[in-house]
Amino acid sequence: MGTRPKVNTPDRHLRYSRLARILLLPFFSLFFFIIPDSALAVPAFSRQIGRDCTFCHKLFPKLNETGRTFRANGYRLAGEGEWKDVKDWASIPASFEMEVEGIYNKFKTSGLRTESSDLKIEEAELIAGGAMGKTGKVSAFGIIKFEQTDTGSDTTIHKAFVQINDLAGPYGEGFLNLRAGQWDMGLPFLNPPGAVITNRYLAESRLNILTFEQRAVELNGSYSYGDERTFAHRYSIGVSREDVNGDDKLKGYYAIYSLSFNENYNLGLIYRGGKEKSGAEDVSYNKYGIAAEAGTGPFTFTAGYFKSDRSGNGDAEDYLAEVLYMPLPRVSFAGRFDELKEKGKKGARSQTLMARYNILSNVSAQLELRRLSDDDHAVGANEREDKARVILTAIF
Repeated sequence: MGTRPKVNTPDRHLRYSRLARILLLPFFSLFFFIIPDSALAVPAFSRQIGRDCTFCHKLFPKLNETGRTFRANGYRLAGEGEWKDVKDWASIPASFEMEVEGIYNKFKTSGLRTESSDLKIEEAELIAGGAMGKTGKVSAFGIIKFEQTDTGSDTTIHKAFVQINDLAGPYGEGFLNLRAGQWDMGLPFLNPPGAVITNRYLAESRLNILTFEQRAVELNGSYSYGDERTFAHRYSIGVSREDVNGDDKLKGYYAIYSLSFNENYNLGLIYRGGKEKSGAEDVSYNKYGIAAEAGTGPFTFTAGYFKSDRSGNGDAEDYLAEVLYMPLPRVSFAGRFDELKEKGKKGARSQTLMARYNILSNVSAQLELRRLSDDDHAVGANEREDKARVILTAIF
């Protein structure tokens, strides 16, 4: 006998309502009833340069222009000397981040509806790195990630790289650097680790243009000019390790460019080419992306277009729009619309709403509501996904 589809009944709606209240109660309790004392942020880089998190972040983990400069220049600030306290590994800036997540899922798969709920330690990360030597000639950075799974736990190297700074130009400016290791691939203002909404971009999860944990070797740099450095150009070019059949893994290459104007306006381009696995064969690909971001008052608007062209496979395109609203220093809201179009398919649409309350400068409670519509399975096995997530994050 086949499995009977679930029928919406009053009892089922009651269970759904109770589950939703259980998941949302901690968030709204924190939002309305906790009135914290003000506190300075304590992550490693904040301690290192003697500034709070707002010096480098619009809203953690999203970087502002100062933060993008600090990261691109090997975790150094041109014209400031605080980073010089880290000499020859005499001390290592280190932080620890932990996320606890309550989640409710509702799926529609092959016409059948299923529900699930869970509470888990989403991840715990040990973060360390910084510039070394009196001139900061070499920078290193790494993240070890501990993640809870259904069968236990998993430990992975999420990010680890060494960068030789200032191959050209003055010290501390980061005009030309050489980097090797594993890190995220994306634009300075639009990349998976820097996203305020934790729900994955379709340009990452489906098109593999923006990626986590990409192994690569690259030349990168930045150049600023104008009154108070009004214009900032950032660029990188390199080869990447791709998932292919056989042992010859260095099959990818890429180029990234971005322009920042007056700190609040950004434009970026990304190109990736090479080969990747498709069943028992390796196929050639060309992937492109363009994105722009503008900030005005409490609002930040981001839009992007990404395209993947794989040999022997249908082209796929992704349209992205996102808005971040910060009416108060401790309160923020965000919304994202992500649409994937693929030749011969209806494509997929993802909508996400986010609300966050900073209990302390380094502790936050975040609520995310996401709906994915995917009748032709362009993204995964489900025709419909509804998710509610409550995330408590602390970083030390």
